[in-house]
Amino acid sequence: MRARLYDSVRDGWTRACVVMACCTVSSLAHAAEPNWSLSADQELRYASWSGTRGFPASGSAAAGAGTQLYAPLTIQASGQPLENIKVDLLGRGGYVWSRQSTPGLTGSVTTTTDTVVSGTATYLGIPGIQPFVSMNVNLPTGTTALYGSAANARMDQDIVDLATFGEGLNIGPTVGVNLPIGEQLILTFSSGYTWRGAYRMEALLDPTSTEPQATTLVGPGRVATQSASLGYQLANLTLLASASYAHETATYLDHISSYALGDRYTLSGTVGYAWTTSSSTTFTASWTNAEKNRVLDPELLKIIPESFRSNSAVYRYRLEQPVVSGNWTVAPMVNYMRRDQNSYNPVTQQFIPAKTRIGAGGSAQHSLREGLSLKASVEHFWINENLTELTPNLRVRGWIAMLGGSMKF
Repeated sequence: MRARLYDSVRDGWTRACVVMACCTVSSLAHAAEPNWSLSADQELRYASWSGTRGFPASGSAAAGAGTQLYAPLTIQASGQPLENIKVDLLGRGGYVWSRQSTPGLTGSVTTTTDTVVSGTATYLGIPGIQPFVSMNVNLPTGTTALYGSAANARMDQDIVDLATFGEGLNIGPTVGVNLPIGEQLILTFSSGYTWRGAYRMEALLDPTSTEPQATTLVGPGRVATQSASLGYQLANLTLLASASYAHETATYLDHISSYALGDRYTLSGTVGYAWTTSSSTTFTASWTNAEKNRVLDPELLKIIPESFRSNSAVYRYRLEQPVVSGNWTVAPMVNYMRRDQNSYNPVTQQFIPAKTRIGAGGSAQHSLREGLSLKASVEHFWINENLTELTPNLRVRGWIAMLGGSMKF
């Protein structure tokens, strides 16, 4: 889960602010309900892939394959305990089984994931201004150190939901403000800071040693994030846009300052248009880029900018066409991702190859009754990787499927 959470502390608050902006735009003209609402969402996600090499491609020359089964549970509560105070609460945990079956890289792990809890309080008593405070906490209920062959269960973060399965105690407060401008437009600005607790990760395995495998104490850098978002709704048109900037301090390995990840920039936008009451189109695009990391210079005994940038820019596009018929909602979709160059993530100790990824599939949701629905989705994806100009393109094919249900009280 570390790769997912590592991304979330950088741009998760931006996504949250965009969602908040969208919800606020559509409800500015309505008084908040005093009663609390509670919802639970359970999913079962399945990912399976096979390719001309395993992960990482340099670890084996044999054809590769892997499977991951992930069951996240999300519980949310929303209400207005005081006249001018709106509160939103969220908790998420889960269980995961992950296995790579590539010859020479075989390994599996079964574990709970980290638990994420968050809360947001928004003050509605000032006309034209809605200040809010948020707190996001990661509880270390997952697994950080994978010994022996179990480490091979970590797979490409562009394929599976969870590339790693835990980190330390993280505490991330955020303050911000919503600025409603009329009933159609809202701006949101926020500033957050995440303290990230230490955890232990397995050290490299020495096959000649008879001693138990050692661990490394990882002291992750703290992350400061600034973000802004805009939400606009007019008749059948909805526009959402967000931007964020994140800066991270140095990470310590066994109490030695070892590296600092490069500053990260994220831009995203969504355009939605309702053609009829039962048909709409949604297009989403995002761009994420990071500057050079700073790494330890063994002679100077301090961290300096790396000689070449080991980060990549990632472009994502998604087109979806929901159609509603009675109690059914069906949404075919296509998506595209491009990672422009090879990169290495020292947080997860993973080499992430440059690639293009194309996916096609769809989702369906059926409302059984008010407050209760079932959902499912399936996607087939094609990935082409090119490690260097001298190596042939590597190909990966796979499926992602999901079954789930939601209940609102």
